Amino acid sequence: MTRSPLIARLSGVIAPAVETLDASLWGIELASAGSRMVIRVFIDAEAGVTIDLCARVSRHLGALFDAEDVLPGAYVLEVSSPGLERRFFSPGQLAPFVGRVVDVRLHEPQDGRRHLRGVLAAVEADTLVVDEAGVRTSVAWERVKNAHLVHEFPGAVQQG
Repeated sequence: MTRSPLIARLSGVIAPAVETLDASLWGIELASAGSRMVIRVFIDAEAGVTIDLCARVSRHLGALFDAEDVLPGAYVLEVSSPGLERRFFSPGQLAPFVGRVVDVRLHEPQDGRRHLRGVLAAVEADTLVVDEAGVRTSVAWERVKNAHLVHEFPGAVQQG
């Protein structure tokens, strides 16, 4: 998964700013809403992410962006937690989730498939291993278009 130069630049500004509020930058997504750029900032915190924390981070980043003229033109800033089905933005984020179900989409087919859904069996440097009912597939991170955790509710009955 490649990062755009703008996301890299924003990360350099956002990560240290978020850390001053006892949170960490989980990831950044860019989108558009008409003529405005939408910047989605996902934060994580050891004590948990609350609405109050998101609001404080949003105010802090908004003031920082305006003071340092980080973005040209109009923008919409959204700050949230990564959520139960968190998207992964780097291979380093995967290790704590080994043994959990992940959904992985690839840029190009690998072994004729672009979609994997199974247990995250291992993370080795920039490679993740997904186990789908005993069949293990290793995928280099650069091939990943998007990957996210699949939340499974305790006691939920699997339909199949």
